[in-house]
Parts: sequence; C-alpha cells; structure tokens
Amino acid sequence: MTGQNVLAASARALKEEFDRTFALPPAVADAGAQQILAIRAGGQTLALRLSDLRGLYVDRRLQALPSRLPELLGLTGLRGQAVPVFDLAALLGHPPQCAPRWLALAAGRHSAAFAFEQFEAHHAVRPDDFLDNAVRMDGVPRTLVSLPSLIDALERRCQRLGSTSP
Repeated sequence: MTGQNVLAASARALKEEFDRTFALPPAVADAGAQQILAIRAGGQTLALRLSDLRGLYVDRRLQALPSRLPELLGLTGLRGQAVPVFDLAALLGHPPQCAPRWLALAAGRHSAAFAFEQFEAHHAVRPDDFLDNAVRMDGVPRTLVSLPSLIDALERRCQRLGSTSP
C-alpha cells in the first residue's frame, strides 16, 4: 500500500468513526445532577448554577458610567438590550486579581451580568456533592454563588440609595 493509500484509508476510518458518534444515543446524565460552572473571581474558586444563567460571554466591551455602586463596571449590549455589569469579586468582598474577561448573564426578572476573571469548567454535580453554601467539584469544595440572591441584595441597595433596580 502506498503512502497516499494509507492516508486515504486513515481518513476514511476517521470519517466513519466521526459519523458513528452521531448514530449513538446521547449519554444520559444522572437524574438528580445539577449543571454547575466552575469559575474564579477575586482569586476565589467559585461555582454558579447553570440554571441561574441566560448566557455566558467572554471579552465583551463595557461602557463605563457614573454610579453610586462601586461594583458597577458599566453597561454592555447582550441579547439586544443594555445590561448592567457588576464585578462579582467586589460584590463578594474580594479584590479582583485581574481584569474580568467573562460575563454571566443572570436569568430572572432583572437583566444583570456578573463579571469574573476565569471560566474553568462545566460539571454535572450529584446531589450528595452539595454542602451548605458550597459544592464539591473534583473533590474540592467551591463556594456556590446564588445570582438571584445577589440581584435581590443589589435591588435593596438601589432602593436605599433611591435609584432604580439593577
């Protein structure tokens, strides 16, 4: 067999293997598993529930604006609307380690995005890996951040400051 024939046979085998993966049924996840994102903000290892998100974005442009909320980084355009972007590390009381690149667009009644430094992984986490305010991922506990709770806290702060909701 010539080198060209070997290459052609190898390409056919790869194509057949690739096509075969689409013929297989999708893998079934654990029935009780929750989809969790592993992230870093302010040097802290954190986790977000995928069900709390409408989207995940990287390297979005921000427009700074004046605010009495120091955690407000500015506005960005997401899904056809202007969305306020908050520094997740600052909201959690940690100084940012570097400029946040990632945005988590929160699900729910208010559009708000939360900026963080690093996206690490996506995991399906079993119920027995959830702790009080944390989740164990790869054997390591991470603080589980509740975006709805952060939005509620921001809304209360805005009301105290006499401004509109986030």
